[in-house]
Amino acid sequence: MVPPINHSKSLILLCALIILLSNPAHAESGIDLFEETSITPPSLEDAEIDTGTIKLILELKDINTKEPLTDIHLNIELISVTRSTKTIKYIGDNNILELNLPREDWIIILKGDLLSTTGKDYYAAYTIDLDADTNQTIYLLPVGSVEGMVYTDREQTQVVEGAILKFDCSADYGEPKDMATDTFGSFKSEWLPATTCRIYAKHGNQVGSTEVTISPGTLSNTQIILDKDTVVKDNKIQLLLAAAGLILLALFIVRLSKYSSKTPKKEQYQAPNLPKRTKDIINTLNQKEKSIVTFLLENNNESTQNKIYHSTFIPKTSLSRSLLLLEQKRIIKIEKLGNLRKIKLTKWFLDKN
Repeated sequence: MVPPINHSKSLILLCALIILLSNPAHAESGIDLFEETSITPPSLEDAEIDTGTIKLILELKDINTKEPLTDIHLNIELISVTRSTKTIKYIGDNNILELNLPREDWIIILKGDLLSTTGKDYYAAYTIDLDADTNQTIYLLPVGSVEGMVYTDREQTQVVEGAILKFDCSADYGEPKDMATDTFGSFKSEWLPATTCRIYAKHGNQVGSTEVTISPGTLSNTQIILDKDTVVKDNKIQLLLAAAGLILLALFIVRLSKYSSKTPKKEQYQAPNLPKRTKDIINTLNQKEKSIVTFLLENNNESTQNKIYHSTFIPKTSLSRSLLLLEQKRIIKIEKLGNLRKIKLTKWFLDKN
């Protein structure tokens, strides 16, 4: 028995054949009816690219050569008072980065990677006040990367898992973040400034360090040996000094308590009634930035970097980076008076415009 003919399917196949034959380009080249698509990196969320946004066009250049940056992959981080977002974008032959952003003040962090190099290549952090369509040239700074291992001995026979690492670089840009070694005793840090960095490692009571020169776009390799002991060994002199110190401390506490009982108590610091916008900005800060801002609020909105360092106990390198980022966010203003760096909270942050 002959199966019945499906006239609907036959008609569809016939129409497809007619369309294919009527397009000589497809017929000659053998290209599929479906167009080829290229994979592009994710862009900003559609919710942020709507009416009311402002066009920001950035021309990207190397800060040293002043040459345009092309054929580079960018990690983009955008931070404002009310929102933050991350995305990636490939910059081809044209060294132009175009963004559509709401009308706000933005911190823009750009991290560039050339696939032809072994390490990361460029870094920039800028503050831009967007109130109209803007064209601006951005100069990116050179960075590199480092990887290595942490050992307990110079023969490098035993690696250390969970060793704490701290990076102290002579330039205040990039992202020299603290980290820990993995289960293989290894570590890798990217986006380090192209300069000399000292890497400290600590595990238990053992510490060690090494110095490495970070070259632009290069993945350097290093090893750290935990060859120093942080424990002070006991001896008679140290015990006597410790006992004397305890006695002096006890005498000081006794005298201080007597003085406190005679002296009227000073009123505790009361946090000022801050504007809502100022409070919202503070809530976006990390712990180190909050400590700096709180100290300034407690000291009539201004102080020096040296006083902030001795009062907040923030390491000098971390403090410099935090102050730079706070200045980029327009929260503080840094004035250099010779060797003195004066720090003030801005009127914009205090909502006194």
